[in-house]
Amino acid sequence: MNHRKPGPPALSRRRLLAGGGLFLAASAGSLLAARSGGSGQPHDDRGRAAGPSADRPTTSPASGWMPGAAAIPLERNFVRGSRDAQRGLVLHVQEGEGSLYERFSTPGIKASSHFWVSRDGETEQYVSVLDRAWAQVDGNGAWSSVETSGFTTRPLTEAQVDAVARIYAWGARAHGWPPAVSERPDHPGLGVHAMGGAGWGGHECPGTLRSGQRAEIIRRVRGLLPALE
Repeated sequence: MNHRKPGPPALSRRRLLAGGGLFLAASAGSLLAARSGGSGQPHDDRGRAAGPSADRPTTSPASGWMPGAAAIPLERNFVRGSRDAQRGLVLHVQEGEGSLYERFSTPGIKASSHFWVSRDGETEQYVSVLDRAWAQVDGNGAWSSVETSGFTTRPLTEAQVDAVARIYAWGARAHGWPPAVSERPDHPGLGVHAMGGAGWGGHECPGTLRSGQRAEIIRRVRGLLPALE
């Protein structure tokens, strides 16, 4: 990968745990654990920066915030509203370790994602899925995004597979994401950054190992969905 960046300063902003307590939630203790540093990927967008986020986002489907994820709203580097569609979720790899909140909070970085998942399955949400995060350039309007801690040379951990499946199951119920693997920007489902080609920045992210795990993620999504009926 050619977009690894130095790690940000140690985490200093407060963390807010979203309410909900559904089966989607990981343990409250792990979600509230302080993390520091990490590197991320700059993915340019052609939009403007957003104003400050609400301090305590609600977790109704209308809000675009997932119950059970650690809700840490960004104050910049996204665009409020302006989503064109809800085609599904795009899988990314961080090429580093540690929470991306501080990096995505850096003025002028013009990079963000809706979600981040640690190797242990801890899930942070930075942007409502009703808002436009800056993760895959031309794909930002129609797609939500999830960064996963680690590297292209290593597969997602079991905990990460479970966490991404929980995110997707929530999106399927709340926003109509179909439980399917996507290989094209115009095909709804669970996609990858690389499928967008030059229009999405021309990256190979998240690599063949993680891309190949999407079938298992969707299998788990289908098993989770009946629990929400």
